Amino acid sequence: MRTPCSPSVLPFTCLLALGASLLPAPGLRAQQGEPAGKEAAATQEAPAPRRGRQGGQGQGQGQRRRQPIVIEAGTVHPASGPAIEDGVVVIRGNRIVAVGKKGEVEIPEGAATRSYPTGHVYPGLVDAETDAYTDPALRGEGNLDAGLELRLDLRAQNERDDALAAAGITTAYVTVRSPAQLRGQGAIVRPRAQGFDFWPEKDAAAVQMRLTNGPTPSHALQRLAQFEGASKMFEGLDDYRKAKKDYTEALLKYEKDFQEYLDYHEKKKGSGEAKPGEAAGTPANRPAGATPEGAPRVPGRGRRGTPPGGGGGDGKAAEEAASAPVPVAPEKAEAFENALLALIEAASATTPETAPQDPPQGRIPPRQGPSGQGPGGQPGQPQQGQPAKEEGPKRPTYPKKPNEDPTKEALLRVLDGELALRVEAHRPDEVRAALAMQKEHEIPLLVIEQAYGAADAAATIAAQGAMVVLTEVLPGRMPKVYESFDVPAVPAALQRAGASFAIASGAGRRASCLRLMAATAIAGGLDADAALRAITLTPAEILGVAKDTGSLTAGKFADVLVTDRSLFASDSHVLLVLSQGRTEFEAK
Repeated sequence: MRTPCSPSVLPFTCLLALGASLLPAPGLRAQQGEPAGKEAAATQEAPAPRRGRQGGQGQGQGQRRRQPIVIEAGTVHPASGPAIEDGVVVIRGNRIVAVGKKGEVEIPEGAATRSYPTGHVYPGLVDAETDAYTDPALRGEGNLDAGLELRLDLRAQNERDDALAAAGITTAYVTVRSPAQLRGQGAIVRPRAQGFDFWPEKDAAAVQMRLTNGPTPSHALQRLAQFEGASKMFEGLDDYRKAKKDYTEALLKYEKDFQEYLDYHEKKKGSGEAKPGEAAGTPANRPAGATPEGAPRVPGRGRRGTPPGGGGGDGKAAEEAASAPVPVAPEKAEAFENALLALIEAASATTPETAPQDPPQGRIPPRQGPSGQGPGGQPGQPQQGQPAKEEGPKRPTYPKKPNEDPTKEALLRVLDGELALRVEAHRPDEVRAALAMQKEHEIPLLVIEQAYGAADAAATIAAQGAMVVLTEVLPGRMPKVYESFDVPAVPAALQRAGASFAIASGAGRRASCLRLMAATAIAGGLDADAALRAITLTPAEILGVAKDTGSLTAGKFADVLVTDRSLFASDSHVLLVLSQGRTEFEAK
């Protein structure tokens, strides 16, 4: 005979049958190599230890530690201090453990030594702006906003040869140049020999804004309107923040009020007050098959959950349970009971004896007295000596959630200093407009990109703590309308003013030109140490990752670049690139 299964409650016998069908038989388990019965506990092996992650972090049992590496070179350039002749860099795992002069640094036992007697060792280069790994379709996309995270559109393999690692770049900020005024949020990546890795917690690092029409001729009034439109994007953010805060507070109050509402009715229900149609403690119209406590009875099971005949007795309880009707789910029973009680209360409130009657025409009904039936009282008051009906708390209303705006969410993070605001501004008036916007809205982190006219505002840039990322620092690269800008001389002007700046490639296809751009800045008046810093430590500071990269310092990641000559020599070649101690490029 087939056991009936209700859609609302699946009988325990059905569950037992289903579970039994899913478990293999003891004999089959034994054939599969699993011990059966008491032998299972005796022969079961302990679980294997968990393996740690690669890179020397979280090493577990069975994980072979990475062999220490010692790099010896004719000159080591830490970027955070003076060069070290006949220097040594010691690496353990993915970190640098020591940097110094050969013979003064302790060499770990069993370390693998790589010697470059005439070579130069530098920190891995940091490219502060590139379009490497980006989808080419984004470059012409004008419908972007500040909430768009570009990391979702990056490709490990592109049709271009984005060989950043081979050029010595171990950290890069990826963005896209498009006609949109807001260009989403750029990401910081670690280039690999194949593809890239996202920098932890830096896959959305800054909001991109365009505050220029580029080399296209434009009137000053047209640019002024553009500046005002960009500044207005920050208006209304306080109201948006307040609406979010008010909603959060209202939600907490709703949860508190709703809990009080539930507690009141639970307490009233447990007080034993009799409702119409039921005795105290006994629900009226109890569904068939329910226990005295109101829970449905499980068919085919004996007392305390033992099967019929399994716990003693004559099996009479089993027969009664088997012949019981199909149970009703507890929540449906409670809903049925509440609905029925509501109907009874509504009917009792409008019986012929209590229903209001229209007074005869031309007669005025007498005023009710204190008892509710005589003159002089107020209608609706209880009879003398009868307690007033207790009114519980009303059910609270769920607060309305304000509409979310991805652009406002991103700009609020800019105002809170969680994200930098990177503004593309070429001309001097565009640079000054970006600085005015920073001052007006108190933007903590402002980075001005491609600031070819920044020399005129260098002092203001330094005073406000803004930062500059320069691209196109190459001779003959400027379009005709920008011929008046001496871009190779801008880094020296910023250095003299004490402003923070970095030199960047601007494009993945120009990755190998990054060190050539720094050399061009040296020709424009920048000293060599500052030029090295502009492509290593300073961009790491601008990107907020200087505690882990940007210089050869003990404790930082083992991001190392080795060249056969000075980095700024036109005929120098890359010999070795390590990223977190892993070899990403090595000349053959």
